[in-house]
Amino acid sequence: MTTSTSLTLREIFSPGGLISQHLDGYEFRQEQLQMAHEVSRALTDSEHLIVEAGTGVGKSFAYLIPAISLALRAEQTVVISTNTISLQEQLLTKDIPFLQQVLPRDFNVVLAKGRRNYLSRRRLKNLLSYERGLFDTLEEVDEVGEIKEWVDLTVDGSRADLPWQPNPQVWDKVASDRDNCLGRNCETYDTCFYFKVRREMHNADLLIVNHHLLFSDLTIRKNSDAAAGILPDYDYLIIDEAHHLEATATSHASVNFTNTRVKWFLDSLYNERGKAGLATHFDSPQLKDQVVDAREQTNKLFNSIVSAIGGIEGGGHGGTFTQRIDKGDFVENVLDAPFLDIERTLKRLRDDAKTDDDEQEITAHHRNCQRLRDELDMIIRQNDPDYVYWAEISTRGRTPRILLNATPANINQMLQDHLFTEKNSVVMTSATLATNRNFAYFKARVGINECRELLAHSPFDFKEQVQIHIPKGMPDPNSSDFIAAVIAKIEYYLQLTHGKAFVLFTSYKMMDEVYDAVAPNLEDMGISTFKQGGELSRTDMLQAFREDTDSVLFGTSSFWEGVDVRGEALSNVIITRLPFEVPTHPVMEARVKQIKESGGNEFFEFSLPEAILRLKQGFGRLIRTQTDKGIVVILDPRIKTRSYGRQFLGSLPNCEIVEE
Repeated sequence: MTTSTSLTLREIFSPGGLISQHLDGYEFRQEQLQMAHEVSRALTDSEHLIVEAGTGVGKSFAYLIPAISLALRAEQTVVISTNTISLQEQLLTKDIPFLQQVLPRDFNVVLAKGRRNYLSRRRLKNLLSYERGLFDTLEEVDEVGEIKEWVDLTVDGSRADLPWQPNPQVWDKVASDRDNCLGRNCETYDTCFYFKVRREMHNADLLIVNHHLLFSDLTIRKNSDAAAGILPDYDYLIIDEAHHLEATATSHASVNFTNTRVKWFLDSLYNERGKAGLATHFDSPQLKDQVVDAREQTNKLFNSIVSAIGGIEGGGHGGTFTQRIDKGDFVENVLDAPFLDIERTLKRLRDDAKTDDDEQEITAHHRNCQRLRDELDMIIRQNDPDYVYWAEISTRGRTPRILLNATPANINQMLQDHLFTEKNSVVMTSATLATNRNFAYFKARVGINECRELLAHSPFDFKEQVQIHIPKGMPDPNSSDFIAAVIAKIEYYLQLTHGKAFVLFTSYKMMDEVYDAVAPNLEDMGISTFKQGGELSRTDMLQAFREDTDSVLFGTSSFWEGVDVRGEALSNVIITRLPFEVPTHPVMEARVKQIKESGGNEFFEFSLPEAILRLKQGFGRLIRTQTDKGIVVILDPRIKTRSYGRQFLGSLPNCEIVEE
């Protein structure tokens, strides 16, 4: 294949080629070139492609260069989606600037953010003129003043450009909003931060987004039309960190209704403490009375929800529990009538509005009210059998947060209809997509049938770099002796490497118990300890771990993936249990039930593949470069005593296994 830069992929990637001439330490990897050829073919021939690219393949260059070539040659925008900010920053600050410097042709790159990341000049002006009384604290009022000063200094008007993190309630009042936008009729249209980046997006060769924005756009297009989408029309999509594809798509197809969201909406209409809001600005005593009534009914509704699911033990950690709601009309919808009254009053106020600005402000509140009423009705009536209905109560804040959810049990058909059928080419890549060395499970979950596939193995020499230690004689994880045995083995292996370790758990309960038992002994040995959920934030804890090479970090779910610690600082990863997820979450329960009802085997079709992918992610924390070395310790004996253990080991790179 010849790129639009007149260089072949081999000339770009090969020893002595374009990259090696300009990038110190670059080494040719056959797997990277192979992946680049496959991505190029998929984009050129309008095919879908799945690539599992092992650590060290260099997948970013392997998809960026064919994407740039296609964009320039066909004058098409290629969208590249990532799940994490860290990967997005790597692309935007390292990989793409390098390619812009060395490739013969210029190309345009735009970072797209969700609309509500941008400030609306008009909404800020309105807030300063009549809505300051909406806020409960002087700190929030002061923030509005600081934002007013910042808006004259900022380049892009995005929340990330603020030198401090704004209060969510304050930003909510100034953020660009689809329902509250005058478009070209707005006096600030020419200087609007959001429309400025929209214009830039239409001229982009590469458009960098995150998964949340990608699926926000798809959801809007699915529910309305393409013109309403956040992103410009595109036919070519590359999804990195694609193992998050199903979860993110599911989240965006879900409907949720919370007490905090209702409070924010009613406060925006009339805040009794500040005597402010829409009702005050438009001098509507009727709307004030209706808001007061709606507040009373809101309290009644959420008290009924707590009673309906109360007394039922929920799972969770830190004061959060979930409960499936398996019958419709489980509570009386006492909010429907008061919200309908508010809608009618807002419609009358809109009809009497004297300016376009006032009309748009009222319209936005009217649409929000309609949306809240429709979503609550959908959840209470449970009128869509493809959804799972459930409640979550969190008591971690000052006031309990009560969340009602409607979540699709499976997202595969939606993705098939609105992603894979609609786009010319979708390339999905990650280091963890295959189970048992094939993509059958991933393809079934995301709803793709016909596509090209590539397993691009890591070029690292795992035989030389890693030993997998499997201690003999460990008790079954369900036995009463297991925790004590785990504690003893953890102390032994941490002494072996003098810290420099992650200890990964599948539950907070086990992590807390083990940590309390081993931490004092480790401190006596001069090994520092960090535990997820402690005083330090995740970011600060990782930084402290990197700086203290004689330390150990105890973590659960979020530390199994997306954590990059290079060199000697991480020489040991201890996996306490095979990461089977207990299907207690309502959505997991529903998926398992569907498999059973269709005559399938929920363990081999769901639980095992999920656990294999999780183990691969945990294993992948250890080796990040060609010079990294270390051990992975698996304390769960089932990896050897159960027949399915072979599938776990078979999905890992070929390493030396030490049974002792």
